[in-house]
Amino acid sequence: MCYICCREYFPLSKGHPNLYSYSRRMVVLASYKIKNQLTAIKIIEKQREEDFKYVRREASVLQMASRCPFLCRAMATFQTKSLILLALEYVNGGTLENIIEDRGRLSNKQVLFYASELVVGIQFLHENGIVHRDLKPENILVDEQGHVKIGDFGLVCTGMYGANTRCDYYGTPGYTAPQVLLEEPYDAGADWWSFGVILYEMATNRLPFSPKGNLKQQVESIINREPEYPDSLSTKLRDLIKQLLKKKANQRLGVNGNIRDHPFFSTVDWSNVEKRTLKPPIKPSHESATGFNRKYISFPKEDPSETRMLKGFDYVDPSWLE
Repeated sequence: MCYICCREYFPLSKGHPNLYSYSRRMVVLASYKIKNQLTAIKIIEKQREEDFKYVRREASVLQMASRCPFLCRAMATFQTKSLILLALEYVNGGTLENIIEDRGRLSNKQVLFYASELVVGIQFLHENGIVHRDLKPENILVDEQGHVKIGDFGLVCTGMYGANTRCDYYGTPGYTAPQVLLEEPYDAGADWWSFGVILYEMATNRLPFSPKGNLKQQVESIINREPEYPDSLSTKLRDLIKQLLKKKANQRLGVNGNIRDHPFFSTVDWSNVEKRTLKPPIKPSHESATGFNRKYISFPKEDPSETRMLKGFDYVDPSWLE
C-alpha cells in the first residue's frame, strides 16, 4: 500500500457539465514506496454506471500515453468495489496556464517551443483515433525541465478514424470549436481549433473571442466573428493562427494539410522535438513535495453489496514491475 503525502483532497469537477463530474472525484499526491516515486492518485467513486464508459476511455488513453513523451501517462489503473483509482505520473512544473499568467505574452521563440511539442502530442492522439475535446492551457502540464504534458483525458472520444465524426457538446467555453458549439458533426478539427486558441493566448495573454458578457454572447462571437490580431504577432504566427481558426473545419489547418509544413515551424527539427531534446525556454518553478505531511488516508468504506467491477481495467506500467 502506498502512503499519502498530501495537503488536501481537491475536487475535479471544473469544466463542462457533460463531464462525468456527477461522480465524486479527487486527487491526492502519493508516494510509491517500492520505487520511492511520487505519483498523483485520481480517485473516482463508483456512483453512476453510465460514467464507466468515460472512465474506461480515460484509462485507455492514459495507458497508451507511455508511447508519447508529451502526454501524461498512467503508472497504474486499479479499482476496489466502490472506487476507481488512476495512478498518474507526477508532473510538478505547473501548467501552461500558470506560465501565461506569470509571464504575460510569450515571445515568438517560447510560443514556437510549446507549439512544437503540442503538435507532436496532438498528432499522436489523432493518429490513434483520439480527439481530446478539452485542450486548454489548464490541461497542459509542464514538467520540472519545462517540457509539456497534455493531460486530463476525461472528455476524449475514441475510434475517430477516417470519416468518423461526433455530434455532441463537450469542452470548455472559449476554447470550443464552432461545430461543437452548434452540435454539428465534428472530427479532429475540433482539437486544431482549440490549439489555435491556445497559440493566440500564449502570444497575446488573452483569448481571441472575449469572455466578456454572458456565455451566449461569447458563443455568438465564436460562431460569427473574427478575432483581432495585434501588430505584435509575427507574420508567420498570425497566419498560422488564422489557418487554425477557420470557421469551416474542412478548411482548417491540421485537417486540411500537415501543420508541421507551415512556415512558422520552418526552423523546427521535428526529429529533435520528438526525442524531447530541445532545451525548454522557461524552467518552471516547482513546488517540492519535501515536508508534506505523511499520513495514511482512509478511503471511503466499501459497500459489501457493491459488485460493479470493471473487467479488464487493472493495469500496471512495466517500469513499476521491474
